[in-house]
Amino acid sequence: NLNGVLFYSTKNNNPDGFGAIPLTLELGKGSVVPGLEDGLVGMKKGGIRRIIVPQDLAYGSDPLLEPVPTSAIDQRALDSVVKNPRRDGTILFDVKLERIKP
Repeated sequence: NLNGVLFYSTKNNNPDGFGAIPLTLELGKGSVVPGLEDGLVGMKKGGIRRIIVPQDLAYGSDPLLEPVPTSAIDQRALDSVVKNPRRDGTILFDVKLERIKP
């Protein structure tokens, strides 16, 4: 997030340690952080976008929205921001859209 707390990265989300596993999302189902979903709309294959999600469009009261941290350490990092009212809950996502399924 903007506090410098890293809680999710496809670069290190493979438990086997052999390359990144892309995050697969289905838009319109309510399973994605709302601000991230809004920021993805209109992207084309191969597009790169930095999406800054304000606190009110971030995780809110649902820490199970995608992207979900892949380790306990990353989950604690996210919780330290989301559950602490004294911290800015704004989240930054750097996104590269690899594929769109119809």
